[in-house]
Amino acid sequence: MNESSHTWGYLLRFLGGLTLIAAGGIWLTSCGDESTRTGLGWKPPAPEKLPLGFVDEANVPGYVRRWRMPPGFSGFVKRWNERVRNYLDLRIARADAQILNLQQRLKENATDRDATQARLDLLILEAQQLRERRQIGNCLVFLTKKDLPANLQWENGLTEPELGDPAAIKGGTLRLALQRSFPNTLRVFGPNSNNSTRRYLYDDIDLPLVRLHPGTRKLIPGTADRWATSPDGRTIYFHIDPAARFSNGDALTARDFVASLFLRTSPHSADPFFPDYYLSNFARIAIYSDHIMGITLPTPRPYAAYDAGKLPSACTRFYAEFGPDFPERYLWRAAPTTGGYEVDAKRTVMGNQLTLTRVKNWWAANRRYTRHTCNVDHISYTFINEAAKIREMFRIGELDAISGRDADFWYEGLEIPQVHAGYIRRVVFQNEWPRNSFGFHLNCSAPPFNNPDVRRGFHYALNVQAVIDTLFRGDYRRGGTYFSGFGEFTNPNLQALPYDPDRARACFAAAGYTTEGKDGILRRADGKRLQALVSSRVDPTYAAAMSLLKTDAARCGLDLQFEQMDDTLFYLKVKNKNYSACIFSWGFSPPVPDAAPYFLSQYAYDADGKALPGTNNITATASPELDRAIYEARSAPTLTEAIRAQHRVQQLIADSCAWVPGWSSHFWRFAQWRWLCWPNTKETRFCPPLYYDPLDSHLYWIDPKLMRETQRARAKGRRFPEAELQIPLPNNKS
Repeated sequence: MNESSHTWGYLLRFLGGLTLIAAGGIWLTSCGDESTRTGLGWKPPAPEKLPLGFVDEANVPGYVRRWRMPPGFSGFVKRWNERVRNYLDLRIARADAQILNLQQRLKENATDRDATQARLDLLILEAQQLRERRQIGNCLVFLTKKDLPANLQWENGLTEPELGDPAAIKGGTLRLALQRSFPNTLRVFGPNSNNSTRRYLYDDIDLPLVRLHPGTRKLIPGTADRWATSPDGRTIYFHIDPAARFSNGDALTARDFVASLFLRTSPHSADPFFPDYYLSNFARIAIYSDHIMGITLPTPRPYAAYDAGKLPSACTRFYAEFGPDFPERYLWRAAPTTGGYEVDAKRTVMGNQLTLTRVKNWWAANRRYTRHTCNVDHISYTFINEAAKIREMFRIGELDAISGRDADFWYEGLEIPQVHAGYIRRVVFQNEWPRNSFGFHLNCSAPPFNNPDVRRGFHYALNVQAVIDTLFRGDYRRGGTYFSGFGEFTNPNLQALPYDPDRARACFAAAGYTTEGKDGILRRADGKRLQALVSSRVDPTYAAAMSLLKTDAARCGLDLQFEQMDDTLFYLKVKNKNYSACIFSWGFSPPVPDAAPYFLSQYAYDADGKALPGTNNITATASPELDRAIYEARSAPTLTEAIRAQHRVQQLIADSCAWVPGWSSHFWRFAQWRWLCWPNTKETRFCPPLYYDPLDSHLYWIDPKLMRETQRARAKGRRFPEAELQIPLPNNKS
């Protein structure tokens, strides 16, 4: 089945068998009622249609008894508290049993004493932390303002520099292209929701309780207008801004955080990530009023308020039809956001284009850190797999900006009349954003990479520097740590292993590949060839890189094979650990890296020792020593201890050889038409450095006067000075 027929079949299946007709650039349906029931046009019912959520609970405050909640919520609080208790009891019992077992092994002089002791130390620490959590009592509780601790020291974060430019013009449409397939769902959680498009629709749009100022890294308000920290540093009290609203107009209250907990941990959501996320990261959620919450973390952390502020919300009324068929029913329903944009049903072309529209009467439009943001009326994302088509659309002015990371495009592809005439400007933006974990992830649960010697040999056999020098003209860098770009939390001593055929062959020999065949590929005594299949999403740069790597790998006795596939199929293959090696990356956010989801043993294998599908530990890494280091990093109470622990975690990840560092840039390069404008104030020069792609900041705007001027100049052949903007890091940082 080709891509076009696949898209049609997918849409027909999930839109209830609708007849879709392409006409005038929009999709017309033969059954409008059905499309609005299941698709983007669906509207939630009136608030009073939701059932009361606490009919059977007599011991909750009056404000809670008025809450209307999604179907099935009744009794959830009791169920969740029992679930947390059972979770803690089970983990404590399991840890205690394992502690006894390991202590006995040490008494019997186990041969692997160092590994056994490391595992024992980790379990003792884990059991202690779990018991401390159990002493807290119920995880989800409802109190009143009278129960708040006295003398809380509230902060509001309003002393940081403003963001953006007062000269920004509101209006216009920013037209962008994404070189990937249309997403297979618009849900914000549930199956396949963690796709590469979600950040454009939700992650970069929604406002959390508190945020990091992208220039100073200090906390600033999000949906909370103030917050306070307990003396032990574990509990953060948030006051939700009474003005905060979702994009559909519904007020944001504590109810929406409780509803989110119910929805995301329900079996109906079929999302394996969130149940563990809540159980692992939040020891207690105390509600004191519609606008006050206290969130307790399992352990003290240097950025406790920021971590606690990651508690997600969900527009309660939007989930009025939540139930067993949630994954299908909500497949194409775009969730309301608390940010300045929302998915626009009328401007979206299913299978081809998604458009965000600025929220009318956005609640934060006049707030200190948001009043000069979200300036354009619409952001249109067109999904195009062919890079050549994207570049042509940009050249003729149908796109306003385009990424310039590809060296051939940046150096030769932009040697065009539109650049020389000054209509298009090139921009190099130096940033401080944490780098993605881009590289070659290896599946340690299956041959050949279940052998550490093969993994290390694979490192030596990949000539990544040649790819950087050839494809990227030496502009990119190769790091050595899984978590680079985190400032002082990044281990500066780690470097990728160099390309070295002799060392590669020595490692492969240690794994039993000692005989070279006529084709130059190493073999074991049983005739098994040394071969590795590398998978990736469809990307011509990856294909070109693999062609180079394959040749050099053969000199090391390794037969490197390569396959590419659709984004969705590739993502599922990786998440389910059905791959051997893959070109893949996770995206990270500041301020502190968290290795737990990606490397803890509990996310690698099930109780029977089988590779656990659906988790973010895609390499199936399982190391007691690394587990202990991760726990120590997550519970480090001081900044100094956190830095030291994070460095150790990264060293152990490097030692595992489960990931081969790829290439990354210390900048973001893009080209734009001259009508796309950026801030130029004392506080914001172009864009604060704590952004990967400056377009993520939403600080830009479109100047209609410059657009008309440029279009008239093009028509008359008039030129402007050719310009390339170099945006350095502030204070001469490198």
